[in-house]
Amino acid sequence: MLALAALAAVAPLGLPLQDEQPVLELRVNRAIARGVGYLKSMQQPDGGFGGYEQHPGGRTAFCALALAEAGVRRSDPALVRALQAIEDFEPRSTYGASVYLLMVEALGAPEDLRPGAQACLDFLVETAVNGVWAYPWGHLCLSNTQFALIALRGADRIGLDVPESAVLGAIDGMDTFRHRSGGFVYAPGGEPYAGVTAAALASYAALEQLADGSSKATSALRRERKAIAGAEAWLAQRFDPTRNTLGNGSWTPFWHMAYMWAIERWCGLTGRQQFAGRDWYREGATWLVETQAPEGCWTLQDTRIENTCLALLFLRRATVSSGGELAEVDAATDGEDAVRPAVPERPGPAAVRLTEWWVAGPWADTPAGELLLEPPFDPLEVVPDGRDRVGRRKWQPVDLRADRWDDLDALTGRTGDRQLWCLGTWLRVEPDPSDPERPVEILLWLDLEDGHDVVVAGERRARDRRVRAAINGDVRVPLRLAPGSHPVVVVVQDEFGAAAVGARLTDAANGAPPERVRAGREPPR
Repeated sequence: MLALAALAAVAPLGLPLQDEQPVLELRVNRAIARGVGYLKSMQQPDGGFGGYEQHPGGRTAFCALALAEAGVRRSDPALVRALQAIEDFEPRSTYGASVYLLMVEALGAPEDLRPGAQACLDFLVETAVNGVWAYPWGHLCLSNTQFALIALRGADRIGLDVPESAVLGAIDGMDTFRHRSGGFVYAPGGEPYAGVTAAALASYAALEQLADGSSKATSALRRERKAIAGAEAWLAQRFDPTRNTLGNGSWTPFWHMAYMWAIERWCGLTGRQQFAGRDWYREGATWLVETQAPEGCWTLQDTRIENTCLALLFLRRATVSSGGELAEVDAATDGEDAVRPAVPERPGPAAVRLTEWWVAGPWADTPAGELLLEPPFDPLEVVPDGRDRVGRRKWQPVDLRADRWDDLDALTGRTGDRQLWCLGTWLRVEPDPSDPERPVEILLWLDLEDGHDVVVAGERRARDRRVRAAINGDVRVPLRLAPGSHPVVVVVQDEFGAAAVGARLTDAANGAPPERVRAGREPPR
Protein backbone atom coordinates (compact mmCIF):
# COMPACT_ATOMS: atom_id res chain seq x y z
CA MET A 1 0.00 0.00 0.00
CA LEU A 2 1.09 3.51 -0.73
CA ALA A 3 0.44 6.13 1.92
CA LEU A 4 -1.84 8.84 0.62
CA ALA A 5 0.37 11.63 1.79
CA ALA A 6 3.21 10.35 -0.38
CA LEU A 7 1.25 10.59 -3.61
CA ALA A 8 1.38 13.61 -5.87
CA ALA A 9 -2.00 12.59 -7.25
CA VAL A 10 -3.81 10.74 -4.50
CA ALA A 11 -5.10 7.23 -5.27
CA PRO A 12 -7.63 5.28 -3.26
CA LEU A 13 -5.76 2.75 -1.20
CA GLY A 14 -4.91 -0.34 -3.18
CA LEU A 15 -5.39 1.32 -6.60
CA PRO A 16 -2.08 1.27 -8.50
CA LEU A 17 -1.10 4.52 -10.13
CA GLN A 18 -0.88 4.45 -13.91
CA ASP A 19 -0.46 7.23 -16.42
CA GLU A 20 -4.05 6.95 -17.65
CA GLN A 21 -5.67 6.93 -14.20
CA PRO A 22 -5.24 10.33 -12.49
CA VAL A 23 -8.69 11.61 -13.47
CA LEU A 24 -10.43 8.62 -11.91
CA GLU A 25 -8.21 8.78 -8.82
CA LEU A 26 -9.19 12.37 -8.12
CA ARG A 27 -12.84 11.68 -8.81
CA VAL A 28 -12.77 8.75 -6.39
CA ASN A 29 -11.14 10.79 -3.65
CA ARG A 30 -13.65 13.60 -4.10
CA ALA A 31 -16.50 11.08 -4.08
CA ILE A 32 -15.19 9.69 -0.78
CA ALA A 33 -15.01 13.16 0.74
CA ARG A 34 -18.53 14.00 -0.43
CA GLY A 35 -19.87 10.66 0.81
CA VAL A 36 -18.39 11.32 4.24
CA GLY A 37 -19.98 14.76 4.22
CA TYR A 38 -23.37 13.22 3.46
CA LEU A 39 -23.09 10.70 6.32
CA LYS A 40 -22.15 13.46 8.75
CA SER A 41 -25.14 15.49 7.62
CA MET A 42 -27.44 12.55 8.44
CA GLN A 43 -26.17 12.13 12.01
CA GLN A 44 -28.90 12.71 14.59
CA PRO A 45 -28.58 15.02 17.62
CA ASP A 46 -27.84 12.06 19.92
CA GLY A 47 -24.94 10.96 17.68
CA GLY A 48 -26.76 7.98 16.22
CA PHE A 49 -27.99 7.35 12.68
CA GLY A 50 -31.34 5.74 13.38
CA GLY A 51 -31.96 2.27 12.05
CA TYR A 52 -34.11 -0.76 12.54
CA GLU A 53 -35.47 -2.17 15.79
CA GLN A 54 -34.24 -5.67 14.97
CA HIS A 55 -30.65 -4.38 14.74
CA PRO A 56 -30.42 -1.82 17.59
CA GLY A 57 -27.30 0.30 17.21
CA GLY A 58 -26.37 -1.53 14.01
CA ARG A 59 -26.77 1.35 11.57
CA THR A 60 -24.78 3.68 13.81
CA ALA A 61 -21.97 1.11 14.10
CA PHE A 62 -22.07 0.62 10.32
CA CYS A 63 -21.81 4.37 9.70
CA ALA A 64 -18.95 4.60 12.19
CA LEU A 65 -17.23 1.72 10.35
CA ALA A 66 -17.63 3.48 7.00
CA LEU A 67 -16.39 6.81 8.40
CA ALA A 68 -13.36 5.19 10.01
CA GLU A 69 -12.47 3.25 6.86
CA ALA A 70 -12.96 6.38 4.74
CA GLY A 71 -10.22 8.08 6.74
CA VAL A 72 -12.10 10.06 9.39
CA ARG A 73 -9.96 10.38 12.56
CA ARG A 74 -11.35 8.86 15.75
CA SER A 75 -11.07 12.32 17.33
CA ASP A 76 -13.47 13.71 14.72
CA PRO A 77 -16.65 14.95 16.46
CA ALA A 78 -18.85 12.79 14.21
CA LEU A 79 -17.06 9.60 15.23
CA VAL A 80 -16.84 10.63 18.87
CA ARG A 81 -20.59 11.24 19.00
CA ALA A 82 -21.37 8.01 17.15
CA LEU A 83 -19.32 5.98 19.62
CA GLN A 84 -21.02 7.73 22.51
CA ALA A 85 -24.41 6.84 21.04
CA ILE A 86 -23.56 3.12 21.11
CA GLU A 87 -21.35 2.99 24.21
CA ASP A 88 -23.87 0.63 25.85
CA PHE A 89 -24.19 -1.51 22.72
CA GLU A 90 -25.56 -5.00 23.28
CA PRO A 91 -25.61 -7.41 20.33
CA ARG A 92 -29.13 -8.57 19.46
CA SER A 93 -28.76 -9.49 15.80
CA THR A 94 -26.17 -10.94 13.46
CA TYR A 95 -25.90 -7.70 11.52
CA GLY A 96 -25.53 -5.56 14.62
CA ALA A 97 -22.86 -7.77 16.20
CA SER A 98 -20.97 -8.11 12.93
CA VAL A 99 -20.73 -4.43 12.04
CA TYR A 100 -19.78 -3.53 15.62
CA LEU A 101 -16.89 -6.00 15.48
CA LEU A 102 -15.81 -4.64 12.10
CA MET A 103 -16.00 -1.09 13.46
CA VAL A 104 -13.74 -2.00 16.39
CA GLU A 105 -11.23 -3.55 13.99
CA ALA A 106 -11.31 -0.44 11.76
CA LEU A 107 -10.62 1.79 14.78
CA GLY A 108 -7.55 -0.25 15.74
CA ALA A 109 -9.26 -2.19 18.59
CA PRO A 110 -8.83 0.41 21.37
CA GLU A 111 -9.03 -1.06 24.88
CA ASP A 112 -12.30 0.65 25.73
CA LEU A 113 -14.04 -1.09 22.84
CA ARG A 114 -12.59 -4.56 23.24
CA PRO A 115 -15.17 -5.79 25.81
CA GLY A 116 -17.93 -4.91 23.35
CA ALA A 117 -16.07 -6.71 20.57
CA GLN A 118 -15.73 -9.81 22.74
CA ALA A 119 -19.46 -9.72 23.53
CA CYS A 120 -20.22 -9.55 19.81
CA LEU A 121 -17.92 -12.47 19.08
CA ASP A 122 -19.58 -14.54 21.80
CA PHE A 123 -23.01 -13.62 20.42
CA LEU A 124 -22.08 -14.74 16.90
CA VAL A 125 -20.62 -18.03 18.09
CA GLU A 126 -23.68 -18.76 20.23
CA THR A 127 -26.31 -17.86 17.62
CA ALA A 128 -24.97 -19.86 14.66
CA VAL A 129 -27.53 -22.39 13.39
CA ASN A 130 -25.93 -25.43 11.78
CA GLY A 131 -22.88 -23.29 11.10
CA VAL A 132 -24.67 -20.34 9.47
CA TRP A 133 -26.56 -17.27 10.65
CA ALA A 134 -30.06 -15.81 10.55
CA TYR A 135 -32.19 -12.80 11.30
CA PRO A 136 -33.49 -12.50 14.88
CA TRP A 137 -36.77 -14.12 13.80
CA GLY A 138 -34.96 -17.21 12.52
CA HIS A 139 -34.68 -16.67 8.74
CA LEU A 140 -31.37 -18.24 7.63
CA CYS A 141 -29.65 -16.38 4.80
CA LEU A 142 -26.28 -15.98 3.15
CA SER A 143 -26.31 -12.23 3.78
CA ASN A 144 -26.29 -12.68 7.56
CA THR A 145 -23.76 -15.47 7.18
CA GLN A 146 -21.24 -13.50 5.13
CA PHE A 147 -21.44 -10.55 7.56
CA ALA A 148 -20.80 -12.92 10.45
CA LEU A 149 -17.81 -14.56 8.75
CA ILE A 150 -16.12 -11.30 7.78
CA ALA A 151 -16.67 -10.21 11.40
CA LEU A 152 -15.11 -13.42 12.74
CA ARG A 153 -12.11 -12.66 10.56
CA GLY A 154 -12.00 -9.18 12.09
CA ALA A 155 -12.17 -10.65 15.58
CA ASP A 156 -9.25 -12.93 14.77
CA ARG A 157 -7.24 -10.01 13.41
CA ILE A 158 -7.59 -8.02 16.64
CA GLY A 159 -6.45 -11.00 18.71
CA LEU A 160 -9.74 -12.45 19.93
CA ASP A 161 -10.03 -16.22 20.12
CA VAL A 162 -12.38 -17.51 17.42
CA PRO A 163 -13.35 -21.09 18.30
CA GLU A 164 -12.30 -23.71 15.78
CA SER A 165 -15.76 -25.25 16.07
CA ALA A 166 -17.32 -22.07 14.68
CA VAL A 167 -15.03 -22.17 11.66
CA LEU A 168 -15.66 -25.88 11.02
CA GLY A 169 -19.42 -25.39 11.39
CA ALA A 170 -19.41 -22.51 8.90
CA ILE A 171 -17.43 -24.50 6.33
CA ASP A 172 -20.02 -27.27 6.45
CA GLY A 173 -22.92 -24.82 6.68
CA MET A 174 -22.08 -23.04 3.42
CA ASP A 175 -23.63 -26.00 1.60
CA THR A 176 -26.99 -24.63 2.76
CA PHE A 177 -26.81 -21.93 0.10
CA ARG A 178 -25.22 -23.81 -2.80
CA HIS A 179 -27.25 -24.08 -6.00
CA ARG A 180 -27.01 -26.96 -8.45
CA SER A 181 -25.87 -24.51 -11.17
CA GLY A 182 -22.71 -23.64 -9.21
CA GLY A 183 -23.91 -20.26 -7.99
CA PHE A 184 -25.17 -19.47 -4.50
CA VAL A 185 -28.59 -18.39 -3.26
CA TYR A 186 -29.71 -15.88 -0.65
CA ALA A 187 -31.84 -18.44 1.18
CA PRO A 188 -32.57 -22.13 0.69
CA GLY A 189 -34.88 -22.70 -2.26
CA GLY A 190 -34.00 -19.45 -4.02
CA GLU A 191 -32.27 -18.72 -7.31
CA PRO A 192 -28.60 -17.75 -7.58
CA TYR A 193 -27.46 -14.25 -8.46
CA ALA A 194 -24.17 -12.40 -8.63
CA GLY A 195 -24.43 -10.57 -5.31
CA VAL A 196 -24.87 -13.64 -3.13
CA THR A 197 -22.42 -15.71 -5.18
CA ALA A 198 -19.78 -13.02 -4.64
CA ALA A 199 -20.75 -12.99 -0.95
CA ALA A 200 -20.21 -16.76 -0.81
CA LEU A 201 -16.77 -16.42 -2.38
CA ALA A 202 -15.90 -13.65 0.08
CA SER A 203 -17.10 -15.92 2.90
CA TYR A 204 -14.85 -18.73 1.73
CA ALA A 205 -11.93 -16.29 1.49
CA ALA A 206 -12.55 -15.23 5.10
CA LEU A 207 -12.74 -18.88 6.13
CA GLU A 208 -9.39 -19.54 4.43
CA GLN A 209 -7.78 -16.94 6.70
CA LEU A 210 -9.63 -18.18 9.77
CA ALA A 211 -8.51 -21.75 9.01
CA ASP A 212 -4.84 -20.79 9.04
CA GLY A 213 -3.18 -22.87 11.76
CA SER A 214 -6.02 -25.37 12.06
CA SER A 215 -5.38 -28.66 10.31
CA LYS A 216 -9.03 -29.69 10.67
CA ALA A 217 -10.35 -26.48 9.12
CA THR A 218 -7.72 -26.56 6.37
CA SER A 219 -8.67 -30.13 5.53
CA ALA A 220 -12.38 -29.23 5.54
CA LEU A 221 -11.78 -26.36 3.13
CA ARG A 222 -9.98 -28.67 0.72
CA ARG A 223 -13.26 -30.52 0.32
CA GLU A 224 -14.87 -27.20 -0.71
CA ARG A 225 -12.52 -26.56 -3.64
CA LYS A 226 -15.02 -27.91 -6.17
CA ALA A 227 -17.79 -25.71 -4.76
CA ILE A 228 -15.52 -22.65 -4.80
CA ALA A 229 -14.40 -23.34 -8.36
CA GLY A 230 -18.01 -23.80 -9.43
CA ALA A 231 -19.01 -20.48 -7.89
CA GLU A 232 -16.12 -18.70 -9.58
CA ALA A 233 -17.08 -20.19 -12.95
CA TRP A 234 -20.74 -19.26 -12.45
CA LEU A 235 -19.86 -15.68 -11.56
CA ALA A 236 -17.28 -15.32 -14.33
CA GLN A 237 -19.97 -16.00 -16.94
CA ARG A 238 -22.21 -13.25 -15.53
CA PHE A 239 -19.74 -10.81 -13.99
CA ASP A 240 -20.45 -7.10 -14.29
CA PRO A 241 -19.65 -4.69 -11.42
CA THR A 242 -22.43 -2.37 -12.61
CA ARG A 243 -25.19 -5.02 -12.71
CA ASN A 244 -26.26 -7.57 -10.12
CA THR A 245 -26.94 -10.36 -12.61
CA LEU A 246 -29.32 -13.26 -12.04
CA GLY A 247 -28.85 -16.76 -13.34
CA ASN A 248 -31.23 -16.24 -16.27
CA GLY A 249 -29.32 -13.24 -17.61
CA SER A 250 -31.61 -10.55 -16.22
CA TRP A 251 -30.37 -8.26 -13.46
CA THR A 252 -31.64 -6.44 -10.40
CA PRO A 253 -30.71 -3.19 -8.64
CA PHE A 254 -31.76 -4.81 -5.36
CA TRP A 255 -28.89 -4.40 -2.84
CA HIS A 256 -26.44 -3.67 -5.62
CA MET A 257 -24.08 -1.86 -3.24
CA ALA A 258 -23.89 -4.95 -1.04
CA TYR A 259 -22.89 -6.86 -4.18
CA MET A 260 -20.10 -4.36 -4.86
CA TRP A 261 -18.74 -4.64 -1.32
CA ALA A 262 -18.84 -8.44 -1.66
CA ILE A 263 -16.73 -8.12 -4.81
CA GLU A 264 -14.28 -5.86 -2.97
CA ARG A 265 -14.01 -8.28 -0.05
CA TRP A 266 -13.50 -11.35 -2.18
CA CYS A 267 -11.05 -9.79 -4.65
CA GLY A 268 -9.26 -7.95 -1.84
CA LEU A 269 -8.82 -11.05 0.33
CA THR A 270 -7.65 -13.16 -2.62
CA GLY A 271 -5.39 -10.47 -4.12
CA ARG A 272 -7.20 -10.23 -7.45
CA GLN A 273 -6.63 -7.17 -9.61
CA GLN A 274 -8.86 -8.60 -12.34
CA PHE A 275 -11.65 -11.12 -12.61
CA ALA A 276 -13.09 -12.61 -15.80
CA GLY A 277 -10.70 -10.37 -17.74
CA ARG A 278 -12.09 -7.20 -16.18
CA ASP A 279 -10.61 -4.60 -13.86
CA TRP A 280 -13.27 -4.99 -11.18
CA TYR A 281 -12.15 -2.01 -9.11
CA ARG A 282 -11.78 0.46 -11.95
CA GLU A 283 -15.14 -0.45 -13.48
CA GLY A 284 -16.91 -0.37 -10.14
CA ALA A 285 -15.29 2.89 -9.03
CA THR A 286 -16.12 4.56 -12.35
CA TRP A 287 -19.75 3.53 -12.01
CA LEU A 288 -19.92 4.76 -8.41
CA VAL A 289 -18.49 8.21 -9.07
CA GLU A 290 -20.86 8.60 -12.01
CA THR A 291 -23.95 7.61 -10.00
CA GLN A 292 -23.24 9.58 -6.82
CA ALA A 293 -26.04 12.05 -6.13
CA PRO A 294 -25.19 15.77 -5.90
CA GLU A 295 -25.69 15.70 -2.12
CA GLY A 296 -22.98 13.03 -1.81
CA CYS A 297 -25.07 9.90 -1.26
CA TRP A 298 -26.02 6.97 -3.44
CA THR A 299 -29.78 6.67 -3.92
CA LEU A 300 -30.22 3.25 -5.52
CA GLN A 301 -33.34 1.57 -4.08
CA ASP A 302 -33.70 4.61 -1.78
CA THR A 303 -31.67 3.11 1.11
CA ARG A 304 -29.34 6.09 1.07
CA ILE A 305 -27.41 5.73 4.32
CA GLU A 306 -26.63 2.03 3.85
CA ASN A 307 -25.84 2.54 0.16
CA THR A 308 -23.42 5.35 1.00
CA CYS A 309 -21.64 3.25 3.63
CA LEU A 310 -21.27 0.33 1.21
CA ALA A 311 -20.08 2.57 -1.61
CA LEU A 312 -17.42 4.13 0.63
CA LEU A 313 -16.20 0.70 1.73
CA PHE A 314 -15.83 -0.32 -1.92
CA LEU A 315 -14.13 2.90 -3.04
CA ARG A 316 -11.66 2.81 -0.19
CA ARG A 317 -10.97 -0.93 -0.66
CA ALA A 318 -11.64 -1.18 3.05
CA THR A 319 -11.13 -4.93 3.43
CA VAL A 320 -7.42 -4.70 2.69
CA SER A 321 -6.57 -1.03 3.31
CA SER A 322 -4.50 0.04 6.28
CA GLY A 323 -5.49 3.61 6.99
CA GLY A 324 -4.76 7.01 5.53
CA GLU A 325 -6.80 9.91 6.78
CA LEU A 326 -9.45 11.87 4.97
CA ALA A 327 -7.64 15.14 5.68
CA GLU A 328 -4.84 13.95 3.38
CA VAL A 329 -7.36 13.38 0.60
CA ASP A 330 -8.76 16.90 1.06
CA ALA A 331 -5.29 18.42 1.03
CA ALA A 332 -4.18 16.52 -2.07
CA THR A 333 -7.27 17.52 -4.04
CA ASP A 334 -7.11 21.15 -2.88
CA GLY A 335 -10.54 20.76 -1.33
CA GLU A 336 -12.16 20.90 -4.76
CA ASP A 337 -15.72 19.68 -5.03
CA ALA A 338 -16.03 18.25 -8.51
CA VAL A 339 -19.76 17.72 -8.57
CA ARG A 340 -20.91 16.19 -11.85
CA PRO A 341 -23.68 17.94 -13.74
CA ALA A 342 -26.99 16.90 -12.25
CA VAL A 343 -28.90 14.39 -14.38
CA PRO A 344 -32.48 13.98 -13.20
CA GLU A 345 -33.10 10.54 -11.70
CA ARG A 346 -36.84 10.92 -11.11
CA PRO A 347 -39.58 12.91 -12.86
CA GLY A 348 -39.95 16.44 -11.53
CA PRO A 349 -43.08 17.83 -9.84
CA ALA A 350 -44.31 19.36 -13.11
CA ALA A 351 -44.43 15.97 -14.86
CA VAL A 352 -47.76 15.08 -16.46
CA ARG A 353 -49.09 11.52 -16.27
CA LEU A 354 -50.16 9.71 -19.43
CA THR A 355 -53.42 8.01 -18.49
CA GLU A 356 -55.08 6.88 -21.74
CA TRP A 357 -53.70 3.54 -22.96
CA TRP A 358 -54.51 0.35 -24.78
CA VAL A 359 -53.44 -2.92 -23.14
CA ALA A 360 -53.14 -6.45 -24.53
CA GLY A 361 -52.20 -9.65 -22.78
CA PRO A 362 -50.99 -11.19 -20.66
CA TRP A 363 -48.87 -13.94 -22.15
CA ALA A 364 -47.40 -16.60 -19.85
CA ASP A 365 -43.64 -16.20 -19.45
CA THR A 366 -41.02 -18.82 -18.64
CA PRO A 367 -39.01 -19.02 -15.39
CA ALA A 368 -36.03 -17.74 -17.36
CA GLY A 369 -37.92 -14.62 -18.44
CA GLU A 370 -37.26 -15.32 -22.13
CA LEU A 371 -40.55 -13.96 -23.47
CA LEU A 372 -39.36 -10.37 -23.18
CA LEU A 373 -36.60 -11.16 -25.69
CA GLU A 374 -38.82 -13.16 -28.05
CA PRO A 375 -42.46 -12.13 -27.56
CA PRO A 376 -45.24 -13.60 -29.74
CA PHE A 377 -45.33 -10.33 -31.71
CA ASP A 378 -42.84 -7.79 -33.05
CA PRO A 379 -42.91 -4.68 -30.82
CA LEU A 380 -41.46 -2.63 -33.69
CA GLU A 381 -44.57 -3.30 -35.79
CA VAL A 382 -47.30 -2.90 -33.14
CA VAL A 383 -49.87 -0.18 -33.87
CA PRO A 384 -51.88 0.76 -30.74
CA ASP A 385 -55.17 1.60 -32.44
CA GLY A 386 -57.50 -0.82 -30.65
CA ARG A 387 -58.34 -2.66 -33.87
CA ASP A 388 -55.60 -5.13 -34.84
CA ARG A 389 -54.78 -7.95 -32.43
CA VAL A 390 -51.40 -8.24 -30.77
CA GLY A 391 -50.05 -11.77 -30.59
CA ARG A 392 -53.64 -13.07 -30.87
CA ARG A 393 -54.74 -10.88 -27.95
CA LYS A 394 -57.33 -8.11 -28.21
CA TRP A 395 -56.62 -4.54 -27.23
CA GLN A 396 -58.52 -3.29 -24.19
CA PRO A 397 -58.82 0.43 -23.33
CA VAL A 398 -57.59 1.29 -19.83
CA ASP A 399 -57.28 4.52 -17.91
CA LEU A 400 -54.23 4.59 -15.67
CA ARG A 401 -54.38 6.57 -12.46
CA ALA A 402 -53.44 10.24 -12.52
CA ASP A 403 -51.78 10.20 -9.11
CA ARG A 404 -49.58 7.05 -9.06
CA TRP A 405 -48.70 3.85 -10.90
CA ASP A 406 -51.22 1.07 -11.58
CA ASP A 407 -51.24 -2.71 -11.22
CA LEU A 408 -52.34 -4.31 -14.48
CA ASP A 409 -53.40 -7.43 -12.58
CA ALA A 410 -55.92 -5.42 -10.56
CA LEU A 411 -56.85 -3.14 -13.46
CA THR A 412 -57.79 -5.98 -15.84
CA GLY A 413 -58.64 -8.79 -13.41
CA ARG A 414 -56.10 -11.04 -15.17
CA THR A 415 -53.89 -11.91 -12.25
CA GLY A 416 -50.73 -13.96 -12.23
CA ASP A 417 -46.95 -13.86 -12.17
CA ARG A 418 -44.29 -14.41 -14.83
CA GLN A 419 -46.40 -12.75 -17.48
CA LEU A 420 -45.90 -10.29 -20.31
CA TRP A 421 -48.11 -7.31 -21.19
CA CYS A 422 -48.21 -4.88 -24.10
CA LEU A 423 -49.42 -1.29 -23.75
CA GLY A 424 -49.80 1.43 -26.36
CA THR A 425 -50.71 5.10 -26.68
CA TRP A 426 -49.97 8.05 -28.97
CA LEU A 427 -48.01 11.29 -28.73
CA ARG A 428 -48.85 14.20 -31.02
CA VAL A 429 -46.34 17.00 -31.63
CA GLU A 430 -47.89 20.14 -33.04
CA PRO A 431 -45.77 22.28 -35.40
CA ASP A 432 -44.00 25.28 -33.94
CA PRO A 433 -45.51 28.35 -35.64
CA SER A 434 -42.08 29.97 -35.89
CA ASP A 435 -40.38 26.83 -37.25
CA PRO A 436 -42.87 24.16 -38.43
CA GLU A 437 -40.17 21.49 -38.87
CA ARG A 438 -38.52 21.94 -35.48
CA PRO A 439 -38.58 18.73 -33.36
CA VAL A 440 -39.34 18.65 -29.67
CA GLU A 441 -37.11 17.10 -27.00
CA ILE A 442 -38.94 15.47 -24.10
CA LEU A 443 -38.44 12.80 -21.41
CA LEU A 444 -40.75 9.81 -21.00
CA TRP A 445 -40.60 8.47 -17.43
CA LEU A 446 -41.94 4.98 -16.65
CA ASP A 447 -42.92 3.35 -13.35
CA LEU A 448 -41.82 -0.27 -13.83
CA GLU A 449 -40.64 -3.02 -11.50
CA ASP A 450 -39.36 -5.56 -13.98
CA GLY A 451 -38.07 -5.88 -17.53
CA HIS A 452 -39.37 -3.67 -20.34
CA ASP A 453 -39.13 -2.86 -24.04
CA VAL A 454 -40.02 0.68 -25.18
CA VAL A 455 -40.70 1.43 -28.85
CA VAL A 456 -41.62 4.91 -30.13
CA ALA A 457 -42.53 5.53 -33.76
CA GLY A 458 -41.32 2.06 -34.72
CA GLU A 459 -37.88 2.58 -33.16
CA ARG A 460 -36.65 0.83 -30.03
CA ARG A 461 -35.74 3.50 -27.47
CA ALA A 462 -35.07 1.35 -24.40
CA ARG A 463 -34.96 -2.33 -23.48
CA ASP A 464 -33.77 -3.76 -20.20
CA ARG A 465 -34.06 -7.02 -18.24
CA ARG A 466 -33.93 -5.31 -14.87
CA VAL A 467 -36.19 -7.00 -12.31
CA ARG A 468 -37.24 -6.44 -8.69
CA ALA A 469 -36.57 -2.71 -8.94
CA ALA A 470 -38.15 0.06 -6.91
CA ILE A 471 -41.31 1.33 -8.61
CA ASN A 472 -40.34 4.99 -8.53
CA GLY A 473 -40.48 6.30 -12.09
CA ASP A 474 -36.74 6.04 -12.66
CA VAL A 475 -36.93 4.50 -16.17
CA ARG A 476 -35.96 7.55 -18.21
CA VAL A 477 -36.42 7.54 -22.00
CA PRO A 478 -35.20 10.67 -23.86
CA LEU A 479 -37.18 11.38 -27.03
CA ARG A 480 -36.64 13.73 -29.94
CA LEU A 481 -39.83 13.82 -32.01
CA ALA A 482 -40.68 15.67 -35.19
CA PRO A 483 -44.11 17.26 -35.64
CA GLY A 484 -46.78 14.62 -36.24
CA SER A 485 -48.32 11.58 -34.51
CA HIS A 486 -46.07 8.95 -32.92
CA PRO A 487 -47.15 5.55 -31.53
CA VAL A 488 -45.71 4.57 -28.14
CA VAL A 489 -45.51 0.85 -27.31
CA VAL A 490 -44.35 -0.42 -23.89
CA VAL A 491 -43.86 -4.15 -23.35
CA VAL A 492 -43.93 -4.90 -19.62
CA GLN A 493 -42.55 -7.98 -17.90
CA ASP A 494 -44.13 -9.05 -14.60
CA GLU A 495 -41.96 -11.46 -12.66
CA PHE A 496 -43.68 -11.53 -9.28
CA GLY A 497 -46.06 -9.32 -7.33
CA ALA A 498 -47.67 -6.35 -9.05
CA ALA A 499 -47.67 -5.88 -12.81
CA ALA A 500 -46.66 -2.28 -12.24
CA VAL A 501 -46.91 0.40 -14.89
CA GLY A 502 -47.13 4.19 -14.95
CA ALA A 503 -45.97 6.91 -17.33
CA ARG A 504 -45.13 10.59 -17.05
CA LEU A 505 -43.91 13.21 -19.47
CA THR A 506 -41.60 16.20 -18.95
CA ASP A 507 -39.56 18.50 -21.12
CA ALA A 508 -35.86 17.76 -21.60
CA ALA A 509 -35.00 19.73 -18.43
CA ASN A 510 -37.50 17.73 -16.33
CA GLY A 511 -40.01 20.56 -16.25
CA ALA A 512 -43.56 20.67 -17.57
CA PRO A 513 -43.94 19.07 -21.02
CA PRO A 514 -44.15 21.50 -23.96
CA GLU A 515 -47.65 22.74 -24.75
CA ARG A 516 -47.38 21.49 -28.32
CA VAL A 517 -47.17 17.85 -27.13
CA ARG A 518 -50.44 16.01 -26.55
CA ALA A 519 -51.14 12.39 -25.59
CA GLY A 520 -54.14 10.13 -26.09
CA ARG A 521 -55.42 6.66 -26.81
CA GLU A 522 -56.52 7.55 -30.34
CA PRO A 523 -54.03 8.74 -32.98
CA PRO A 524 -54.33 12.52 -32.68
CA ARG A 525 -55.17 14.15 -36.00
